[in-house]
Amino acid sequence: GSAARFDGTDRETLLIIMKNHIVAGIDGSPESEAAVDEATDLARATGASLQIVYVVPSHPPAGPGAYTSECNRSDVTEQDYAPALLRQFELRCARKGVAVDSMTALGPVAETIADIAKASDASLVVVGHRSRGAFRRVLLGSVADRLVQISPAPVLVVR
Repeated sequence: GSAARFDGTDRETLLIIMKNHIVAGIDGSPESEAAVDEATDLARATGASLQIVYVVPSHPPAGPGAYTSECNRSDVTEQDYAPALLRQFELRCARKGVAVDSMTALGPVAETIADIAKASDASLVVVGHRSRGAFRRVLLGSVADRLVQISPAPVLVVR
């Protein structure tokens, strides 16, 4: 058989697969803003709960000095940037009448979002996709591409 491809225009199809919980991954980019807007609209339309997740990427340290600076970088991100960003998105969702739960996690981004989706029995994961050239995408990889491969729930990639 042939597989159907969702292109973002058939909302009816999405409403059919919705259960009751949406996880939206954010990184502060305009694409993640668009993803949260879409997730908020879907949560409002379906009555699903919405959880917004900011993942502080973990990178293996190169040595003892790198370990210290990496820990400090993660601490600063978690203590300052992530809560402010999450609060901004919480207010954005509240203006649309959608209550949201938010959290910060540390780890490999796609894998961590997939783990959160599994633990919360998410019915849908929503993320933004940054437009990159083919070479940069192959070199750096894409969180959205990886998440589509490993997520236990369907993934809606918003461009």
